[in-house]
Amino acid sequence: MPRPKMTPAQLEATREQILDTTLAILQESGPEAITSRAIAERMGVAHMSLYTYFENQAAILRALSTRELAKWRSKQNIFDLRAETEDIARVVEDLLKHYIAFARENPNLYRIAWVMPEVGGETPAESRRRMQTTVGQLANLLQKGMESGAFAPRNPFLAAGTVLAMVNTPYILFHSGKMVDPALRDQMVEEVLSAALGYLKK
Repeated sequence: MPRPKMTPAQLEATREQILDTTLAILQESGPEAITSRAIAERMGVAHMSLYTYFENQAAILRALSTRELAKWRSKQNIFDLRAETEDIARVVEDLLKHYIAFARENPNLYRIAWVMPEVGGETPAESRRRMQTTVGQLANLLQKGMESGAFAPRNPFLAAGTVLAMVNTPYILFHSGKMVDPALRDQMVEEVLSAALGYLKK
């Protein structure tokens, strides 16, 4: 007897369950642990059943990356709203601390976003576009700070890229295996954040 057809809501709910399960595996064990069999085993279903909802494993990872990126951008938008009424230097500092907190609290998501985006199914062109959007959002905040006199006048996009490069370098070095001591990484993060804020205000 054929299975009854699922409603669009049921299909979407199952897709979300698959993505939630994939995210849990990623957070616990890293991108290398994500396989269709691992996802299905955790959900208690046959691994071929996943392909009712996604074309293949790469499509699952791509959908997860898209979903988590949307969440990240939603959080970033809060800083844009704050910039309309709050001290811009404080807003930018809090945004940089938000980047750092994300890297610290979500190491495997960070690895996919900044160190190995191809694992998440991004093409090089998509990765560049995502990076341009991230730099552009910070550049808009820096422009406001420059116009108000809170930051030194510079090319806003160049300044945003420079600051993001500074605060991300300790984590990129750590997650690419070029620096293995987490205590040294955290000390470097503090130094770099201070240097980045000083660079903006010079």
